[in-house]
Amino acid sequence: MTLEISREHRNDFTIITIVGEVDKTEEAMLSAQIDEALTAARPRLLFDLSSMDFIDSSGLRLLVQASSRAHRCGGSCALCCLNPVPRRIMRLTGLDAAFDLYPTLGAALAKGRPESAASVEL
Repeated sequence: MTLEISREHRNDFTIITIVGEVDKTEEAMLSAQIDEALTAARPRLLFDLSSMDFIDSSGLRLLVQASSRAHRCGGSCALCCLNPVPRRIMRLTGLDAAFDLYPTLGAALAKGRPESAASVEL
């Protein structure tokens, strides 16, 4: 499946929506979108993963790096709407504890209580 990535600004967040599968062949496309989003002074990144079917280690690395870079600038990084396969990958790698995870985009935008809160600072 072809990867599609869109970016929009809403409620002080930069929402990056990922559609399809994130793997090594599409790494540059996601990296470019993340780099653009991180140009804000205090970036507040929110990855909408409702249409992401799969993510490999290169994609996971990009998410971890995005979170680390956002936090260093005084910003934040969260994930929402994980499908079963990406959710399982996040759980198996332990990265579900490294991100605030929200069940819906609305919950994340409302700054509600995450279903899983980050327990480590990256």
